[in-house]
Amino acid sequence: MTRGSGSDRGSDSRRGFLAGVATAGAAAVAGCSALPFTGDEERREQPVSLPSDAVGSIEWPASPFPATVPASLADAHETRARGMLADVPADPDVPNAAVATAIGDDREQAMRRVDAEIADEWPVDALSAWRRRREDAAEVRGAYRAATGTDDGADLAAQRRAVRDDRGALASGIEYRGESAVEAVLAYEPVESLLAECARNVRPRVTYPADPVAEPFRAGEAVARVERSRAAVADAAGLREAYLDGRDGAAPRWASLVAAADGLRGSVSRTRSTVRERTGGEEPLGDEDLSGTVAQELVAVAELGIGSTVEDVERAIDAGDHATAAVEAGTALAESEAYRTAINEIRDGEHRDVPTEASVRSTAERARATVSEVVDADDPLATRLVRPGLEIVGYVDDRIDEGYGSARRSQAELAYADLYASAVPAAAAFVRERLE
Repeated sequence: MTRGSGSDRGSDSRRGFLAGVATAGAAAVAGCSALPFTGDEERREQPVSLPSDAVGSIEWPASPFPATVPASLADAHETRARGMLADVPADPDVPNAAVATAIGDDREQAMRRVDAEIADEWPVDALSAWRRRREDAAEVRGAYRAATGTDDGADLAAQRRAVRDDRGALASGIEYRGESAVEAVLAYEPVESLLAECARNVRPRVTYPADPVAEPFRAGEAVARVERSRAAVADAAGLREAYLDGRDGAAPRWASLVAAADGLRGSVSRTRSTVRERTGGEEPLGDEDLSGTVAQELVAVAELGIGSTVEDVERAIDAGDHATAAVEAGTALAESEAYRTAINEIRDGEHRDVPTEASVRSTAERARATVSEVVDADDPLATRLVRPGLEIVGYVDDRIDEGYGSARRSQAELAYADLYASAVPAAAAFVRERLE
């Protein structure tokens, strides 16, 4: 919908990793330079038809957030979004016919999104979906008001200052109060994510135009970013309040989280270096020709997982997001172990066959079973850490259902989800020991 410069639509989930998985090619993997590619020629997998039920859906577990997310938070977003769209007529009376048509189309699209069902993941994800819908509605309304001669520049500047003040007050008051350090991590990680989302969107990266009539869509985008930041800080305050409500035994866990995050940073860095060293550095499989096999894609997926492990933890600590750093560290440790296991299994001759429908089905069954075992252990921290496995299985299932999932890539991603989930319990236990 956005015209002009792009709009930041950050997410709590690791969808960046999934997007990388979707486009990962084996030619980009260290050690694959010996594959038989010449010039611009690229070996492409022949289309393989997989039935829509080849993977099967996976049920999301109860949210690891240690409190009930108030329905009022989502209700507020919906009310606000519908109210803003109601301010825009279906057939906008705008002098510029092309602008009028575009605003009308955007309004219709935003209405469809508001009316659409939200995926059954976790309540914090539902809030994220509603913030995006609210942002879309604000963009339409902002563009309409600009196109019809209303200059919202001064009001928007005042709103931006107010949001910054609200965010600063909330961030400065976080002491990681909780009944345990582990519970504090699970409670404050989404709060930190929301405060980061607010900070990204409240920056005037897209400025309100001096002549809004001439640039209505830029005006709409500027309005939308501030609206998104308002929504994010409101959700952050709401989640924090929901968690602390009635918890008389909650005590500040700041010192525990800061110390644990710093120690985990070192553990992640050492683990990554050790795994790289023991698996052969940047070229773990040397000159082996894995073309056409699941192993080729599995190496690419595993490389994506381990590639940014240290940076993710460092980024969180540098931002002062110590709960996020603990979660990222646990994820990074599981990713490193998944990578190590993947390389060793390939060296032992596994994952080298050309995939079939039967092999995709069996790999999917193993991945779902391994993820379910983690969830069934009733460990909220492990449940939070296993999220990438849940997302990968669901992502592959959706892609196949939509008719464009290749057997080789799908099986590789599912194999990685299995390996990653297998590593989660130990990673969760390690993080917990550092927190307690």
